[in-house]
Amino acid sequence: MANESTRVRISFTVDLDEVPKRISSLMKEVEAVFDTEAHILGQSADDLIVKGNIKEIVDRINHARTRLMGADLRLEDCQNLLMSYQAAQADLSREQQPEIEGERGVVEEE
Repeated sequence: MANESTRVRISFTVDLDEVPKRISSLMKEVEAVFDTEAHILGQSADDLIVKGNIKEIVDRINHARTRLMGADLRLEDCQNLLMSYQAAQADLSREQQPEIEGERGVVEEE
């Protein structure tokens, strides 16, 4: 159980316009994990042929899989945030729709 981590969900409030920037930042973090692990795995593939240290390669693969699982969880967070953002935009659009229709509304005659 020493290798297991407990995950918790945290939340905080930001302006709606700031949401895409925050999600983009999270996605860039995932990209960095992918890049790093891809490099390590590529090097490990070469080392398997050159060095033949199977235990070391198995450990590297295990480490990469653990990091990629974390990246997958972060991607799930990004996906959920994007869906919530889209829903908030739709709600805002619906709220503003009556105002727009009212501005275009019928001209009253006196």
